[in-house]
Amino acid sequence: MKAALVLGGILIFVTGGSFYWINYLNDQIATLKGNQIVLEIEIEKQNESIKNYLEQQKNQQTQLNQLEADKQKAMQDVNRLRKTFANHDLDELALAKPGLLQSKVNKASTRVMATLEKLSNPNQFNE
Repeated sequence: MKAALVLGGILIFVTGGSFYWINYLNDQIATLKGNQIVLEIEIEKQNESIKNYLEQQKNQQTQLNQLEADKQKAMQDVNRLRKTFANHDLDELALAKPGLLQSKVNKASTRVMATLEKLSNPNQFNE
């Protein structure tokens, strides 16, 4: 009889402990599933952020390439003009034909200023 009571007590204790342990594990599983969902959402956000960053980098690289091409073209123009001015005596030409030189200088200055305004426009890449 005492053995039966002791065994019954042990059985109740083990059953209660098992019930508590199973509930504890179920709570842990629920917490972990919730954490997994949160992490998956954060991973999706990070992937989207990375994709946007790479797209911005690609756009910036395209713009840099365009600027480099424009710079090369401008350097070619500068070199061409240096060669032209090296071959001409502008002082002598200005004294001999001031009207001819003045109109050409004014046209060229207007072109240079328009190009400078275009290149220095801060909104040129937002279009």
